[in-house]
Amino acid sequence: IVLLLAAIIFPTIQGDQHELTSPAHKSLLIAAGCFWCAEQAFEQYAPGVVEVVSGYAGSDGNDSPTYKNHPGHYEVILIEYDPNRTSYELLLQYAWRNIDPFDAYGQFCDKGFSYQPALFYANEEEKMIAEQVRADVLDLYPDWENESVVVPLLERPFFWRAENYHQDYYIKNPWNYGYYKERCGRTKRLKAVWGEEEYFCYHDLELSCFNDTAVNENGVSVEAVVNIKNAPKESDKVRGAPVWGIIVAVLLALGFLCLVMVGFITTCKT
Repeated sequence: IVLLLAAIIFPTIQGDQHELTSPAHKSLLIAAGCFWCAEQAFEQYAPGVVEVVSGYAGSDGNDSPTYKNHPGHYEVILIEYDPNRTSYELLLQYAWRNIDPFDAYGQFCDKGFSYQPALFYANEEEKMIAEQVRADVLDLYPDWENESVVVPLLERPFFWRAENYHQDYYIKNPWNYGYYKERCGRTKRLKAVWGEEEYFCYHDLELSCFNDTAVNENGVSVEAVVNIKNAPKESDKVRGAPVWGIIVAVLLALGFLCLVMVGFITTCKT
């Protein structure tokens, strides 16, 4: 009976394709467009985050989704966090500041169902917190109409881990990632929606807007810990073509040069 009551009062998500690194840790899911960018935003800037895993989640579509075949699934990130250093509520506040809340068709340059935004709750307590955070956002931006904010709050579905090459993409492929993020207009749009100051506060390694502190799930202010992977600081410089683009350009140039040379030799022989 005790176990049954515990399961009802404190429900957990079973079967996620990610094993928490500690039984004391918790996790949440969010869909914020491209999971490469969402992963970087939370691993680098959100306090108390232990690990972020890119993946897929949805109530419809196929089982064992892949990047090339995930109908009915969002691109999501699973955020593993230490509740002694942060909270579900605080991480949802970060989630909102990494979403364009007015785009129901995708996020930034990526369109389609899998790129649509969504915030997930695992139980009734988290649902109430998620609703309150949404209300707080609307209070902070009174000019926004309730109907124009199209980010749904949904019951948490099963999480499928994405392919390994998607994990830590911003660390493993910084040039390609930086080019994509800049060309997709993510940062520019977030600043336009939330304002320069608000964007800075939620993308600041020093957490200077929050006096280098975070409120944990016990409501206690603690020293904030961010960027545990020690990823390099983002560059403000506009990225040029990615590595693959440079390679393609060189190959095309060489191919053109070969054609010119062949034509030149043929002309000489005639």
